[in-house]
Amino acid sequence: MNPVHRSRITVGLIFLAALASRPVFAQATFAQESPVDLTGTWRWINQEDERDRAPGAYPGDYRGLPLNDAARMRADTYDEEWNSTSPLMQCRSRGPTYQPKALDAMRIDKEVDPITRKLVAYRVSYWKTPGDRMIWLDGRERPSPYAKHSWDGFSTGTFQGDTLEITTTHLKDSFIRRNGVPSSFRATVIEQVSLEEPYLEWTFTVIDPDYLTEPLVRSATYIRDTTQQLPAYPCQPEEYQPGSKYRMPHYLLGENPYLTESAVKYKMPLEGARGGAETMYPEWHAIGEKLAPPAAQFALKPSYNDASTHIAERAGAQPKRLPTYENIEALHVAGNVYMIAGAGGNIAVSIGGDGVVMVDSGAAPASARLLAAIRQIGQTLRPAELPDSASRFSDTWQATHAFSEPAIRIIINTNDNPDHVGGNANVQNSSMFHPIGSGQAIFAHEKAQSRMLEAASGVPDATYISDKYTLYRFFNNQAIQLFHMPNAITDGDSAVFFRRSDVIVAGDVYNSDVYPPIDVDRGGSIDGEIEALNKLVDLSVTEFMSQGGTMIIPGHGWISDASDVGYYRTWCDGEVCRGRVS
Repeated sequence: MNPVHRSRITVGLIFLAALASRPVFAQATFAQESPVDLTGTWRWINQEDERDRAPGAYPGDYRGLPLNDAARMRADTYDEEWNSTSPLMQCRSRGPTYQPKALDAMRIDKEVDPITRKLVAYRVSYWKTPGDRMIWLDGRERPSPYAKHSWDGFSTGTFQGDTLEITTTHLKDSFIRRNGVPSSFRATVIEQVSLEEPYLEWTFTVIDPDYLTEPLVRSATYIRDTTQQLPAYPCQPEEYQPGSKYRMPHYLLGENPYLTESAVKYKMPLEGARGGAETMYPEWHAIGEKLAPPAAQFALKPSYNDASTHIAERAGAQPKRLPTYENIEALHVAGNVYMIAGAGGNIAVSIGGDGVVMVDSGAAPASARLLAAIRQIGQTLRPAELPDSASRFSDTWQATHAFSEPAIRIIINTNDNPDHVGGNANVQNSSMFHPIGSGQAIFAHEKAQSRMLEAASGVPDATYISDKYTLYRFFNNQAIQLFHMPNAITDGDSAVFFRRSDVIVAGDVYNSDVYPPIDVDRGGSIDGEIEALNKLVDLSVTEFMSQGGTMIIPGHGWISDASDVGYYRTWCDGEVCRGRVS
């Protein structure tokens, strides 16, 4: 062949190959940005674990769960009647610690950025869990440890090849089995979702340092169902037993007659039915074969000996650590109310055109950082909208963005604990403190004030003695009410209600992450504490499915709602809280 022709043919082939390869490269690039599509409607396949997934496991059946004794203790006292008597529990959603084991149909939709058209999140809807669960895929950071918890938690996802891996935190206390086996607010759930048309494989791993000795791995299989529609689920709590609104059905330790029911029914050794990581491995089979099942049902009187049931005692034996106040953080709660955490007890501030209303002042050493946080909030507020007329300023932007130092008008103390009132004097003596006229500067219940009179400064100069007290005027366009919580933590506790923002500041009456610090010598009592928690629940309204709505700022811990307080109250009214603090 003529060399010239050969070279022309070669060049032509290379050119054609280049043209052919261009869409391949483009497709490869596009494929990297477009992970496997999980959208659609899915139906759960009910072919295993029928008892667990349909009517629910028998009481005391903890097989296959790596529980510690703290989890067994909670589950042993559980009475399922609680779900009927508690309006807050009747509409409780199933969270990621259990949801894939439920029987709900599921729909997955995309959230797409309208500009870039990139996938931002998956929205997952379940039949009996109205409200979409968001799984964020855009790399956003996790919220603060003080941010609100929810039934679904905060979920982020990344694709590992064709598998979506989801990490969920910020969960409320919930359950991992419907017979009372709990999951804690410290739980993390890792999920892997894989598409094998027409099946969707959903593996979920619960990591819970409070109740599990090792990760719990389970799975579920869904099948695509193109005709499935998710019906409405308007769950409405009802009072089925008049007068039982505050009743907490439960069994005292050693008095639950049903804990041996499953062991008798299935003829299995009780040691296996009680669960635990050691019973989950093949090596335990030889041990279990040598154990006899119970001949008849009886009221088991278990002992709880592992370290999980002695956390409070071990913590009390540790040397006391001095608190540090380096990580003070401000979070928006609702309306014009913010929570400042990390300065001792939680602090609430309402910031607006009238200045700053402050609830508690934190610990004295944290005052400088506290005031800096208030200044920062004031500078980040959006300027007021200008009227529909010509501006009177020569430079409108500068005039509307030149923020003055926030003026603190009043401090309201919820109690007299040093980590809540220690900063009173420092705030009062700061350049930011500008009370209105000669009116109230620091306000508290009379009994809280009486214990603070020995202090040289920062003592409340105004008090109230009634069950309820309303401040004499609106501040920042809302009414502010104080409610006395007698004989709760002390005899002088107050809760503060910002009516328009729908935020309640609870003080130490409610702490989302610690036992109530009841001080009997200062008039506190467990019965008074439970009554105070009942009042907080009565003042609150949930948005939907027992969460959201009225926000509650605890004395310590994260932003909460009525379901958190109701769960805390229920827990306090049971054996655990009474045994710990009485």
